[in-house]
Amino acid sequence: MKYFSVLIVVLDQLSKFIVHSSMSLYDSFPVIPSLLDFTYIRNEGIAFGINFAGGKIFFIIFPILITFYLISLLKNKEFEDNSSQIALYLIIGGAIGNILDRIFRGYVVDFIDFHINGNHWYVFNIADSAVTIGLLFLLYSSIIIKK
Repeated sequence: MKYFSVLIVVLDQLSKFIVHSSMSLYDSFPVIPSLLDFTYIRNEGIAFGINFAGGKIFFIIFPILITFYLISLLKNKEFEDNSSQIALYLIIGGAIGNILDRIFRGYVVDFIDFHINGNHWYVFNIADSAVTIGLLFLLYSSIIIKK
């Protein structure tokens, strides 16, 4: 289970490399018509493209600090069950994937574009998915398993 975060980072960075090297910015193509497209965008902000002055440094340092905190939780007795461990590894892997983008590109590559009846959700990536799924696992573990 230790290498789960590494797997997330590798899949995330590989997918972003493929998108970045094979698509032009704002290019889009359907993967599942009327449901899923791959659309290449760059996110210089945080979640949902939120941005503010001085944010570039903040968006690197703050996630690094949170990642170290999450790594410390892996040894905490409250998080030793499998669900919590998987959740933390997912979140850590996703955080590292997006941190690497911010450090080496200055922005995060997003490309997964879900839409229904012309209504699009925010474009995201594998790292974002890992963080979201990890948070859901953590909630499940905290609320359901540890009643």
